[in-house]
Amino acid sequence: MSFREKSTWVLLAVTIIVYGWYFATTLGEALGAGVPPVADNVRLFGAVVIMVGLTIVAHIMIAILSPKEADTADERDRLIELRGDQRGGFVMTVALFSTLGLALAGASVFWIAHGALAGLVVSELVKAVTKLVDYRRGV
Repeated sequence: MSFREKSTWVLLAVTIIVYGWYFATTLGEALGAGVPPVADNVRLFGAVVIMVGLTIVAHIMIAILSPKEADTADERDRLIELRGDQRGGFVMTVALFSTLGLALAGASVFWIAHGALAGLVVSELVKAVTKLVDYRRGV
């Protein structure tokens, strides 16, 4: 397994864990108690910091375990990255137009912001999964 593939697995796992926790707690409270007037910025900031910290630590560990692969990227890796970006970008575009629909429908700022964040997270998940499929099946 190449460094880029290991990196993709780490990003996928960290994204699912951190944003799964964030959305479960934040949206659970919002649905239970009604929409809060202001989004919980502290929890969102904490989720971003945890995501960045876990990703950095994991990438350092991967680089320590396989230092020769850490700086290499061949044509296949670049093609897989491009294909993942294309698919994730498509999902992000659809999600942002859906968020625009929420704004036009008069939804609260909380739901608009979390719709955009959910679109970003889902597009990153699609990007990671398609990259892993490409690594396993070959391009």
